[in-house]
Amino acid sequence: MNYIQNCLLCVLTILGMFRKRPPLVVSEPDVDAALCHLRNLPFRPVQPKPWDRNRFLGTLRETIGDRPKIGQTFDVAPGVYAIIEPFGIDLAGMSETEERYQVWLAIRSVGTDPGHVTEL
Repeated sequence: MNYIQNCLLCVLTILGMFRKRPPLVVSEPDVDAALCHLRNLPFRPVQPKPWDRNRFLGTLRETIGDRPKIGQTFDVAPGVYAIIEPFGIDLAGMSETEERYQVWLAIRSVGTDPGHVTEL
């Protein structure tokens, strides 16, 4: 790489750090399902506060951070995982020019049963 290419690469890298991140959204039915799951967990002394909407959304925002990337996954709460996807990727006819990211919530509603596992 020559000097000019190197400088251009540095400038593009710096500009990328200040680029505004796309808005991040989450589906309300996903939030409701996650809250229902969390509220039905057995009481644990390490998490005495009840899960309400604000606490969950705050935890979700904090866990994801400022610069999520498409395809990234996060462990949000007990049995709740977040996956970053382009908004509307699961909807037919959505424009690929959409500037938002969507958080998909995956919920693991049952724990591991050591007597019923399958080796892969």
